[in-house]
Amino acid sequence: MSIKGVIEARCPKGCEAFEAEIWSFIHGDKSPELREAVAAKECNLLVCPECQGLFFAEAPYIYFEPAADILAFVFPESFRAEEERWRRKMAEDFISLKKALGGKMPLDTEPELFFGLDDIAALLNAEAYRAEEVEVMEAVAAELGLCLYRVRRGFARRLGIPASLPYAPARKGEVVTRANMIAGLQKLLAANDRLTAYQSYLDGLRASAEQALPPARV
Repeated sequence: MSIKGVIEARCPKGCEAFEAEIWSFIHGDKSPELREAVAAKECNLLVCPECQGLFFAEAPYIYFEPAADILAFVFPESFRAEEERWRRKMAEDFISLKKALGGKMPLDTEPELFFGLDDIAALLNAEAYRAEEVEVMEAVAAELGLCLYRVRRGFARRLGIPASLPYAPARKGEVVTRANMIAGLQKLLAANDRLTAYQSYLDGLRASAEQALPPARV
């Protein structure tokens, strides 16, 4: 679940301080409306009760989306000047968070540090775009009778590859191999050549005979 906290907010126009509720922990999988707010750069937007001006809370929050392997510590842009201090703070809070979440957090999840609105919004919007391309691919793969090999999304994001890949086993029950993945990608792109991320991945596989398959999503 997502969690709110209370801060003493100060309007940048110098109005009297006031108490305000803000999101301190956002679970993107369980709160899609908050995910949209972060992606739209509207999270923790406050209204000054005195002048009615809009401004963002000068307070950090955590964004967690386990399905996408995202754990983001988001600090206000004004905190960037002390990045090393906040990076240490993130490391400390991450230890506490792992204890609190227990088995709900994948063991190899690593936190990411963000300042301001733009970078975390860009990450979520890029993830949404990649998810749409995967959805199209999986629909085409189903029509072609291809199998799917799903990759850890965090790993896929870091390498810039799709999080779901098609493969074409030569016989029933054959596990995924580099050869049958190339065959699956070729069939996919013959049916839909607009899936550019898949063309790029196929080109990479063809270019390097030693390129291993990415780790599968558990």
